Amino acid sequence: MAHGSLARFCQKLFLFLVMTTTTSLFFAMMFTVMKGVQSLSESSNSTTDKSDDCNLTDSFGFLVQFVLAAVAFSILVIKRFREPKYERRTLLVWLLDVSKQAIGAGFIHFFNVLASQLFFSNQDPCSLYFVNMFIDMTAGLLILYGLITLSRCLLRDGAYNWLKSGEYGNPPQAKAWLAQCGIYLMMMILQKLIVSPLVLLPFWTKFRSFVFSPLRGHGKLEVVVVMLIVPFFVNVFMFWVQDNILMRKQRQIPSSHFEARINLLEAEDVELREVLTPAPR
Repeated sequence: MAHGSLARFCQKLFLFLVMTTTTSLFFAMMFTVMKGVQSLSESSNSTTDKSDDCNLTDSFGFLVQFVLAAVAFSILVIKRFREPKYERRTLLVWLLDVSKQAIGAGFIHFFNVLASQLFFSNQDPCSLYFVNMFIDMTAGLLILYGLITLSRCLLRDGAYNWLKSGEYGNPPQAKAWLAQCGIYLMMMILQKLIVSPLVLLPFWTKFRSFVFSPLRGHGKLEVVVVMLIVPFFVNVFMFWVQDNILMRKQRQIPSSHFEARINLLEAEDVELREVLTPAPR
């Protein structure tokens, strides 16, 4: 019994380390790319004074993006505690779902920043980022929902059930999380390839000029509005919906099993905290 419990602890700890290492490497790689874009942007603008223009990749821009990431994570924490206790995911499963969403959302965010700052260098990057974000929130979210629903239908039966979003096995397996991250990232890339041409529609030029004309010459204010204030309200909706899409669909639990389900969740959370908390010396 003790040997089996120790094996489960080690398996969960290994999965936690795989998850945190993979997610950290992904964001470190994205941050390195963005620093390279910052260097290119600074070298191309070295002959002109653009200190009052919007810049998404300078130190202030990175600070605002860090605050945005903290706000997004807080939204998911609040959502977890708003879930009915008998349906609430264990802490480990919740972290697996959140990290998967973080990788996908991080890719979309970095792509939008790079496209706005580098590919359209002669235009206002803040307004372009806003347009990209608006398209991702509408058409992009619908496409993502369709792709995940299609994948669940294709994987409804068979030996590849562990590839279905939110299904990590019992106990959760690292290969399931890694495979689902890869599938989800491919879905985000496909979604972005489909919706990106919409940014080039002539309608957006007049829209950006009208909406952002009061902010011209106030670059830092533009960054705060586009990357913090507006995304705060947008992310409340997007992260809430995306988390519902990614999480495992719970079957209806009879009322007689509610108490047993709650006790199981609390016990698993305690087990995970015991693994991750260093023993006192």
